[in-house]
Amino acid sequence: MLIKRFSRTPVAIAVAMVTSGFTGAAMAQDVDGDSAEVFSPSALEEVVVVGRLQSVAASLVDERLELPYSADFLGFEAISRAGDSDVGSALRRVTGVTLIDNKFIYIRGLGERYSNVTVNGAAVPSPDLARSVIPLDLFPASIVESLKVQKSWGPDLPANFGGGAIDIRTRNVPSGPVASISIGTGFNSESDDGLTYPDSGSSAMPTALRSAINHYKGDLSQTNIYDVENKSGNAITRDQAEGIQRDLIRSLNRDVAITKGNLDPDRDIKVDLGNAWDVADELVLGASISGAYDEEYRNKSQIKRSIGSPETSFADVERTVHEERTTLALVLGAEYAQDQSVQLSHYIIQNDADEARITTSFSNNNPVVDNRPDRKYATRMEERELVLSQIKGSHRLGDFSPLSALEMLSFDWFYSDAEATTDIPNATSFTGSLDRTTAEPTPYISGSSTAGQFEFLSLEDSVESWGGKFVLPVNLSGQELSLSAGWWNSEKTREYYGYTANVGTSSTVGTPASVFTDARIADLANNFDLTMGSGFGNESYVAAQKIGAIFGEADYRLSEEWRLTVGARWEEYQQAVLPVNLLDFTGVFNKQIIEALNDPNQTFAVQNDDVYSSAAITYSGVDLIGANEFQLRFSVSETVVRPDLRELADVAYIDPELSVRVFGNPNLKSTQVRNYDLRSEFYYDGGDNFTISLFYKDLELPIEQVEGAGSDDDTVLRYINGGSGEVYGIEFEGLKTLPAGLFLSGNVTLSDSEITITSNNEVTNTDRQLTGHSKYVVNASLGYDSPNEQHSASLLYNVSSERIFFAGTSGNDDAFEQPFGSLDLIYNYYPTENISVKVKLGNILDAKREFEQKNSSGDNVVILEQEVGTNFGLSLSWKY
Repeated sequence: MLIKRFSRTPVAIAVAMVTSGFTGAAMAQDVDGDSAEVFSPSALEEVVVVGRLQSVAASLVDERLELPYSADFLGFEAISRAGDSDVGSALRRVTGVTLIDNKFIYIRGLGERYSNVTVNGAAVPSPDLARSVIPLDLFPASIVESLKVQKSWGPDLPANFGGGAIDIRTRNVPSGPVASISIGTGFNSESDDGLTYPDSGSSAMPTALRSAINHYKGDLSQTNIYDVENKSGNAITRDQAEGIQRDLIRSLNRDVAITKGNLDPDRDIKVDLGNAWDVADELVLGASISGAYDEEYRNKSQIKRSIGSPETSFADVERTVHEERTTLALVLGAEYAQDQSVQLSHYIIQNDADEARITTSFSNNNPVVDNRPDRKYATRMEERELVLSQIKGSHRLGDFSPLSALEMLSFDWFYSDAEATTDIPNATSFTGSLDRTTAEPTPYISGSSTAGQFEFLSLEDSVESWGGKFVLPVNLSGQELSLSAGWWNSEKTREYYGYTANVGTSSTVGTPASVFTDARIADLANNFDLTMGSGFGNESYVAAQKIGAIFGEADYRLSEEWRLTVGARWEEYQQAVLPVNLLDFTGVFNKQIIEALNDPNQTFAVQNDDVYSSAAITYSGVDLIGANEFQLRFSVSETVVRPDLRELADVAYIDPELSVRVFGNPNLKSTQVRNYDLRSEFYYDGGDNFTISLFYKDLELPIEQVEGAGSDDDTVLRYINGGSGEVYGIEFEGLKTLPAGLFLSGNVTLSDSEITITSNNEVTNTDRQLTGHSKYVVNASLGYDSPNEQHSASLLYNVSSERIFFAGTSGNDDAFEQPFGSLDLIYNYYPTENISVKVKLGNILDAKREFEQKNSSGDNVVILEQEVGTNFGLSLSWKY
C-alpha cells in the first residue's frame, strides 16, 4: 500500500500544480524515484515535509481523474501559497476564469449569471442587492478545503448551467490536533489618506418616521399632515403641521460630515482550533472552531465622462470604502468504521462596507467655463451577513448489507439552511455646487425637493436545500458498471424593501453638515420639506423560487481504456417575482398586480419542467505524445440558464461597485444552452503535464445587459434577450519543471463569441460578441522552492482581454472594459516547522480599471476609469 500510494504522488502533484499553479514542482521530483529511495529514512522524512503542500492535492487528483466530466480544482494549500484571502481571488487562477469587481466569476467568457455556485453541493442565498448570484469575496479562504470548477455538465448538478458550476467545499473535521494563529497587516499605495465621516453605527430608519408613514398613509407633506390631524379630531394649525414635519426631518441621522484624513493600515487575524478523539472501537469524534477578522480602507476614486460630450460633461469622484469582514466557523463530526460519517457545520460570515463619496461634475447645462461645478456628497453603510448551517452524511452498507451484491452500495446526503441579509441603514446623498470663482471656493446646497436623500434598504434571502445520491458499483464479468441516482431540492424566498426620504430646501451657502442642522431645520423661517419616494421606479419586491429534481446516471467501463457515462435530470422550476409599493395605501397598486396575475400572458410567475441529459466518453492510455499517461474526454449536454430574481424584478437599483443604475425586466426568457467539451490530459516524468480543451456552447435567447437612457454623467443599464448566441474556444494549461528549484506553470484560454439581437431596434450592434466575454485569459506563475524547504516564492500574472461592459444604443458603440494585467509576488519563509512569514505584493504594475466606448461621432471615449493601486501585505503564522 505504501509503494502504491507514493507511486501516485508525482501525478497528484502535477495535476494539483496545473489546476492551482502554486504547488512545489521541485518537490514532485523529490518524491519521484524508485522504491528503494522511498523507503530510505531520509526519503521518508522528506515525504513528511512535502505533505505540508500536498495535504489535499492527492484526493483532488483522484477526483479529477475519476470524474467523467471536465473540472478543475484548487486545494487550500495552493490558495494559501498564492496569498489569496477569499474565494473570488483564488478562482481567478483557474483556467478560463475571469474575476470581475473582485466578487464575480466569468467562466469561459460567460458572465456571472451563467455560473452556478453551491456550498458543499447545496444552494445558498446571496446578500448582494444587485444580483442573486452570491459574491465570492464573501467567503474567506480560511474556511475552504477545496474549490471545484466543473466546466462540462453532469446530471447531479443543477440544470442552471452555462459557463460552469462552482462548488465551495468547506473544511472538514480534523483528523488530529490542530492549532494555528495568524496575524497580518498591509497597505495600498492609493489609500494612505481618504474620505471618512462620523461613525453613526447601524442608524436604521427612525421609529418616528416609520410610524408617520403609516399614520399619514405615505404622504408626509405639510398639507396632508394638517388634513389628517384635523380630520381625526386633533385640531392643529398650519405651523404646528409644519413643526411635525420638521421633527420628522430632524429624526433622520444627518451627522454625515465628510472629511479627508489619514487612513488606517490593513489588519487581519485568524485563529483555528480542533481535534479528533477515538471514543470507542472504530468510532471517532472530531470538532473544530475557527474565527477570522480583517479590515481595510481602499480609495476607489473614479473619473466618469459623458459619451456624447466628454470634454464638457464629466465627473470626478472621490471615493473611499472601509470594509470589515468577520467569520466564525464551527464543525462537528463523527465517523464509524470508515464507512459511516456525519458532519455538522455552522458558519456566520459578516461583511460590512462603509463608503464616503464626493462627486464634482460639469455638464452641458453647467459648463466648465463658468467654474461652478455641481457637487454631490454621499455616504453608504452596507451590512451583509450570511448564516449557513449544514449537515451531511456519507454511508456504505458494508457488513450491514443483507445481500453481498449490495455491500458496496453508498449513500451521500445533505441538508442546508441558510439566510443572507443585507441592510443599508442610512445611505445619504446631498446635491449642491461649488463656486470656484470666489477667493475661497464657496460650497452651496442646491434648491431642490431632493436636496437631501436618506435611503433605507433591507434584503432577506433565505434558502433551504437538501438532496441525496445512491451509488452502486456492479461487476459485469470483469467490467465495471456504476449506477447512481438521487434527488436535489431547493426553496428560496427573497424580500427586498426600500424607502427613500427626500428633504427639500432652497439654495443655501454651506455643506450638508452646516445646512441640515437641528437649529436650521427647527427654524420655520428656513425652507425645508419632506417627501417619500425615490423618483426613478419601484424600490421593493418579494420573490420565491422552488426547484425539485431527480437524476440518474450510468457509468460503464467497457475496458481499461474506454469508459462511457450517460445520465439525465428531470427538474421542475417555479418562480414568482412581485413588485411592492410600500407607499401605496389606497390598494390601487395591489389591485393592478392582481389583475395582471389573472392575465394568461402574465410574467410575474412561471412554472415549467423539463428533462436535461448528458453523455461523456473517456479514453485512457499511455505513450501518446511521449506521455506516461493520458486521458481523452468528450462530453455533450443540454442545460438552461434562467433569469435570476433580480433581473426579473420590475424595480431599479444602484450597483454600488461602479455606481451605475440598473433596471430589471419582467419579460426576460430563459436561455437554452447546448454544451460540447473535448479535453485531453497528458502526464510526464517529474510531474510535468499538459492539458488542452476545446469547447463550444450554443445559446438560444441569451440575456444581455444594454445601455438605457440616463443623464449626462449617469450610466443606466437594463436587460434584454438576444435571439441566438455562441461561444467557443480552446484552453491550454501545463507545468514545466526547471533547474534550481524553479517551475513554470500557467494556462491560456483563447475564445470567441457571437450574439444576434433581433428584438430591440435601439441596439447599435445587432451582431457582436457576448457581453462580458474576453477573447483571451492568461494565468502564468514562475515558482521557486528552496532545497532546504525554508523558502518559496511565486511570481503570478493574470490578464484578460477587453470585454463588453454593456451594449451601446442609439448609434453609440458598445462599451468595453479594458485589459487589467495583475502582477503579484508572494514570498514565504519557514524558519521552523511551526512558524511561517508571508510577504505579498499585489498589482505591482499599478494597473487601473478603464472603460472605453466609441460615440456616434466615431470618437473613442474613456467613459470611466478607476484607480486600484499596489497592495503590500505581511503576515506571521504559527501552526501546531
